[in-house]
This record gives sequence, C-alpha cells and structure tokens, in this order.
Amino acid sequence: MTGPHTAASRLPTVAGIVVVVASALAATYLVGQGGWINNNNSSAVGTTSKTKGVSDSGPHSIGYVGCSNTADAVTGYYLVPNGGLFWQPYPTGGGSLDLWTSESSRYWSLFDQQLQRYGQPSKVWIEICERAAAPLDFAMVQEMFAILRQRAPSATYYISPLNSYSPSNICAITGPNGVADATDLANEAVSKGLALAGPTIGPLTSQKLCQICVTRTRMERAY
Repeated sequence: MTGPHTAASRLPTVAGIVVVVASALAATYLVGQGGWINNNNSSAVGTTSKTKGVSDSGPHSIGYVGCSNTADAVTGYYLVPNGGLFWQPYPTGGGSLDLWTSESSRYWSLFDQQLQRYGQPSKVWIEICERAAAPLDFAMVQEMFAILRQRAPSATYYISPLNSYSPSNICAITGPNGVADATDLANEAVSKGLALAGPTIGPLTSQKLCQICVTRTRMERAY
C-alpha cells in the first residue's frame, strides 16, 4: 500500500533504530570498561558485597541510579553480547541527581520495585545527571548515598559523571556546565571513599542527536 501515510507509518521504526544506535554506542563504553563489572572490590562500602542474599556477579546483580542516559546505556548493554548482569532498564528518564535526594521521590519507588524483582544487588552504578535549572552540589550527592545505603547496604558503589557530548554545548537540558559539574562531583565522591570510579561514557555526538531530532520532527509533522 502506498499513500501519504506510508512514510509516516515507518518513522517510529526509524526513530527506534537511531535511539538503538545511540544506546549501543553508550553500551560500547559500558562493556568496553567491563573490568568494573567483574570487580568484586567492596572497599567503597561499609559492608562486603558477599553478604547472604546478595548475588556477587549473577544475573541482574547490578542496579543503577541515574537518568534517561543511564537507562539508554543499559538498554544498549542488552543489545550487544552481554552477561545479563544489569537490572533490566527501568524508567529513570528525567532523573537528575537532585531528584534522587528525597525518600519520597518516585525514582526511589521505581528503584524499590527493581529490588523486589531482582533482590539485593552486589553493585550499584550511579550516573550523575544535572539539569541546568537545578545545579548540583556535593551535599546532594551525600543525600543520595544516604538513601541508597538504606536500600542497598551491602552493594559496592560505582559512580560516573553524565556522558560527555561532542561538541560540548549540544545538550540544552544539562546546560554548558552539566558534564563538568558531574565530573567534579563524581571525582569528589571517589576521593572521599563514597564510591569507586565507574565507567566513562561518551561522547554522544551532535550527529546522533540531530538524527533523533529530525526524525521526531518528521513524526510530529506527519501527525
């Protein structure tokens, strides 16, 4: 069948392919630095990860805290050969770190659902995401860790800044300082023993973002 709606009906698939490519790109960095995934070092937490009821490196034994970029990276992880170690992606879109500093945050409710599904994780990956409208400080990082310790007290924590961008000013949501701020905070968390250094994700290029934006614009116009 041909007609004015034929191309439009294909656009969601095209958009999906572009997002998959971006996710797989992030997964390349995630898996490429896989030493941390298989590392059983527990020096960054108060207790060992080999506690009763905690899987040391079994299926779905790695949880995560973050935003849509974090979920995209984990989505990409499941699109390439993997060991099934991460939790399946869950909806952390919009989850900048300031929104993980309250017990009543919906993001912790989602995290709790993952705990119920998979049990206590042996590792938790934290990706610091910042919104330009809500700059972060280290007190927020400490507040997030205080809540995380209550929920996953026996896990080893790994922390990363938001993925970089190329060029660096193409993400309006995080603003011109978001990646640098996240990097400084992640480094401070590591230096103060709150977590071990996690993988460095990025860069996400303007070409990938433009492909996504153009495709979505065409979809909106089609409908």
